[in-house]
Amino acid sequence: MKTCAIRHCLVMALFVISLIGVLQSPAFGLQMTIGGIDDAGQFAGQDAYLKFVDSDGNTLKEITKAGFPTPWTFASQVYADAPGGIWYLQSAGNIWSSDTIVGDTFTAPYAGVYRISPADGAFTYDSFLWSGVADKWLWELQIYVVEDDVNYTLGSKNLYDQGYLALGATLGKHIDITLVEGEKLVFWIADGSLDGPPNERNTIDNSGSLTFNVVLIPEPSTLILAGTGLLLLLRRYRKYISAH
Repeated sequence: MKTCAIRHCLVMALFVISLIGVLQSPAFGLQMTIGGIDDAGQFAGQDAYLKFVDSDGNTLKEITKAGFPTPWTFASQVYADAPGGIWYLQSAGNIWSSDTIVGDTFTAPYAGVYRISPADGAFTYDSFLWSGVADKWLWELQIYVVEDDVNYTLGSKNLYDQGYLALGATLGKHIDITLVEGEKLVFWIADGSLDGPPNERNTIDNSGSLTFNVVLIPEPSTLILAGTGLLLLLRRYRKYISAH
């Protein structure tokens, strides 16, 4: 066998190996959406609740789905069911939803680096039009790594007059998180904190949603191997054509 033929076979073998490596690499990506009410709260995995409290955070009146079967969608409904005196409304998630746990869980099907990036949506903290942030929109996603007990934030608390403006300011940003197979992420929306002011823990007057992509990034070595094989094959093919 001629030397050139041997080299040609070697190049073809390298290309085949590269292609197999690319095909065997797990290609994974999905789009997820979380709700501005159902998945908002003070921490990921929180049980939904709704209650009136005093200035010290003491419960004045508990609101349950059994006792109040009609969901609140306007401020007038809140005032109609409120206790007397000074009160604040506190809530997490949505007691009227079929899903009463704050956040949606993602389980990594493969080990690797996952890129989370905005795709659509925005949310407001006040659709009842009773506060200083009424009809102001933002795009801020919380990402809780369950096994590591670490929380990341994608986006910002910057407020915009329209939802598309909040989305536009966030598009192009991303967070890369390395996960082992089976590791879990919880995507959620932060609305107040347990050690913060009692009047800032209220999700039931939120509105909107956040849509985002979760994509497994291919390993650089796989891409380099595939690219090298294709480049060498192209060079060898050109020489072969020129010689014939």
